[in-house]
Amino acid sequence: MKTRSVPGQQKPYPPLKEVTSNQPEFNMKNISGTIVGFRCPPYVEGINVPGYHLHFISSDRTQGGHVLSFEIAAGKCEIDVLNQYFLTLPANTKEFAETDLSRDRSKELKDVERR
Repeated sequence: MKTRSVPGQQKPYPPLKEVTSNQPEFNMKNISGTIVGFRCPPYVEGINVPGYHLHFISSDRTQGGHVLSFEIAAGKCEIDVLNQYFLTLPANTKEFAETDLSRDRSKELKDVERR
């Protein structure tokens, strides 16, 4: 299992591209755990990342992260098809209300996801 994870962040939060430029990667061998993920269709671009997105947590809850690659000897796969997507935004915060969300960040996001 190969994963990556960004360190915890504090306000003022840096841009995602900056945070992910030096994120550590973890190589785990002979480990058991759970992979949880989702696939977003192309039309969610701008709200989420289109494609597959997987995260791993070890059985003892001490290791994990965003899945970069893995090999599996045995496992169980469960799939749930959803037809709803709920997006919860911060309520009544001046900081969020003043945030500029109009800028196209798709190139930045693609660069981050390629790492």
